[in-house]
Amino acid sequence: RELTSQLLEVYLGRQTGRRVLAGAIARGETASLRAAVWYSDIKDFTKLSDRLPREDLIELLNDYFEASVEAVEERGGEILKFLGDGMLAIFPAEADDIQDQASADREACHAAMAAARDTVKLVRGLNRRRLRQDKPTVDFGIALHLGEVGYGNIGGLERLDFTVIGPTVNLANRIEGLTRSLGVRVLASADFAAASGETLTPMGRHPVKGLSHPVEVFAPSDLL
Repeated sequence: RELTSQLLEVYLGRQTGRRVLAGAIARGETASLRAAVWYSDIKDFTKLSDRLPREDLIELLNDYFEASVEAVEERGGEILKFLGDGMLAIFPAEADDIQDQASADREACHAAMAAARDTVKLVRGLNRRRLRQDKPTVDFGIALHLGEVGYGNIGGLERLDFTVIGPTVNLANRIEGLTRSLGVRVLASADFAAASGETLTPMGRHPVKGLSHPVEVFAPSDLL
């Protein structure tokens, strides 16, 4: 049982692994969860894939994920999945009652933003080491959003995935795409900015795929 628990934690994450081990394995079994959602990926990864040998590309991915996973988990986040060069994580904002929700939101957002800052710092160090070894460096974008997600099992009859779904996750993904056009590494939604208690720099309102209205985004001034 201990070995199974360790394997589930490595492949699914600490909290998700415990849920699966406890028997949460029914397809369609989901729960509503409020969380700060993190979505990130590597910029220009397609170009890197075209010109790097497979072994070098895997090394680059592992170096980058080592830094970002360390940052997220040290701040209490849960890595849910890797999607090629992308990473999806949550920082749960669970509260006992309505009075505590604002505090829980603020703590989750603070943890997510701290993890983003840590990632920037760790990848800077990583890039310095890679430059000394004459290896390509890594650039990336991180999107942060806050809201309700569906947390649970989806998939086919014989193959399930324990993940988060819903408009909150979709918007985080869309906001991450704006990091390229705006030339920044970290962007937060208006909901995240309002709940975080931080003074973030407005980066304007921008159209995103799938929404009829533009989305307002913010960036931490120390990372611009």
